[in-house]
Amino acid sequence: MNINFSGLTKEYAGKTIFENLKGQINDGDKIGLIGANGAGKTTLARILAGEEVKDAGEIDYSPSYLKILYIQQYPEFDKGITVYEDILGFISRWNEDKNRKNPSEIATVAKTVLNKVGLEEKFWHRTALSLSGGEKTKLALSRMFAVDFDLLVLDEPTNHLDIGSCEWLEDFIKNLDKPMLIISHDRFFLDRTVNRIWDLSSRGLKVYEGNYTQYKANREIEIKSITRIYLKQQDRIQQLKAMIDEREKWFHRAHKSAGQNDFYRSKAKKQASAMKAKKTQLERLESEKVERPPKELSPAFDVINKYTAGRKFPRFLIQGRNISKSFGKNAVLDKISFDVGRGDKIAVIGANGSGKTTLLKIVNGVYNDYEGTLNISPQVKIGYFSQELENLDFEATVLDAVLCGEATIQEARLLLASLLFRGDDVYMKVAGLSMGEKGRVAFAKLILSGANLLVLDEPTNYMDIQSRENIEEALEQFEGSVLFVSHDRYFINRLAKRIFHLKNGKLYIFDGNYENYLLRMDNQKAENNGEKLYKDLQESIMKLELELAYLSGKLDQAQDEEEKEALNRRYLELARELNQKKYRLE
Repeated sequence: MNINFSGLTKEYAGKTIFENLKGQINDGDKIGLIGANGAGKTTLARILAGEEVKDAGEIDYSPSYLKILYIQQYPEFDKGITVYEDILGFISRWNEDKNRKNPSEIATVAKTVLNKVGLEEKFWHRTALSLSGGEKTKLALSRMFAVDFDLLVLDEPTNHLDIGSCEWLEDFIKNLDKPMLIISHDRFFLDRTVNRIWDLSSRGLKVYEGNYTQYKANREIEIKSITRIYLKQQDRIQQLKAMIDEREKWFHRAHKSAGQNDFYRSKAKKQASAMKAKKTQLERLESEKVERPPKELSPAFDVINKYTAGRKFPRFLIQGRNISKSFGKNAVLDKISFDVGRGDKIAVIGANGSGKTTLLKIVNGVYNDYEGTLNISPQVKIGYFSQELENLDFEATVLDAVLCGEATIQEARLLLASLLFRGDDVYMKVAGLSMGEKGRVAFAKLILSGANLLVLDEPTNYMDIQSRENIEEALEQFEGSVLFVSHDRYFINRLAKRIFHLKNGKLYIFDGNYENYLLRMDNQKAENNGEKLYKDLQESIMKLELELAYLSGKLDQAQDEEEKEALNRRYLELARELNQKKYRLE
């Protein structure tokens, strides 16, 4: 399989989304397509998948009848259609012009794939539109298991999935021997699934080998190299301009002074010729001028830590003991206890519905109808970031929305600039921003509020990778405490120093980052598997010993030589097996 494209151009309402893009997809490629929101990632994917028309350029598919499965970011479902009807209809449509299957076979496939993605029978007769965000994503992803295809195109496949579901999807993709193109802001997911990165920006489409972390390392090396070349080139340009300016002044003086003197006129001509050569050099250098890499502003560290630097806080900011919370008959938290200490950065993880947001709302005082005790130090000022962003004034400008506490306009602008709101961006109305941009405004407001404990519920939702990394860098330097919920494992791994894992109403606490947590989980599974193996061996040895004792008795009673031989042969076989199992047990 091979797809080659060149000159790809697309416009919307007179605005160029991208132009003259060139690239290829080959067998074995698992490509992660990244770029800022609005760069045209989804548009490019849809064009390559045949879901949208290009304005210019060429695409060559080899073979020409490639089957491309495109699963969009926001699944669309017909009104009133059930979960079972949706997947059944998709399989039937896919097979209309392909390998036909009989209705009973299609029904079997539909039921099998729904179970595979965790939508068991109780979901089948619900309408697709009534599902949660994560369930809708699973229904859309079930199509991958239901049909055969040559190329898989996924647009933000981990949206709304909990961490366990993301890991399940990663395993599927790693084991799928098909080329694929994946749009994702989930860097941990990209690290585990792709072998090539396409970086789409206003400068075009650039290809990097390896996963996201390898791309980031190579990109940093590339930026440093380009910056060195740019600065060297700028120095040379300034030197040439100075030399040309100096020679021009000398030429005009010399030419005027030479009068009719041939010797001086000849000397002035030589200077004019040398000056012309320098101008040619300058023109060539400027025509081949290296574009300066975009300057990344570091977080405004002084602003971020204005309210925490130099202040003494108690060892424990929050202490929760035996906290329980139910919604009707549904017990979400069951006698959990925890501490949030000075300088703690804690990630709360768990499956969807495990009580992560509930815990944050108890800490923030949104829920007061819980059992147990929660002691919060009087020195604590909590800043709460909600997924719904209800604390934002949508009618205000970006700048006005974040000005709170004792922050000055200069401090607010400095912080906003580090969060990618530069120049006149700060005068845009919040209502007109994308969800990711609104999230960055809400985060800036929290920092400027003077909070020393940040309680964050999915702070990077809807953000592109650059925005996530700017938030991460700010939080890394924040000297206060952070308690946060996130499905972004890269974000968790970089920021968290402790992990709170909620499961079946209980809270399990782990020291270290997310990779340490995964290692502990793997070791625990290995131990559990080892214990099971040990018990299985013990049971097997006991059974073998009983059977050997039984055969020994039979041998003593056997009268027939043929029967004795058969019993003896069986006895020796079991004895060898017993010795082998005892050896394994030791």
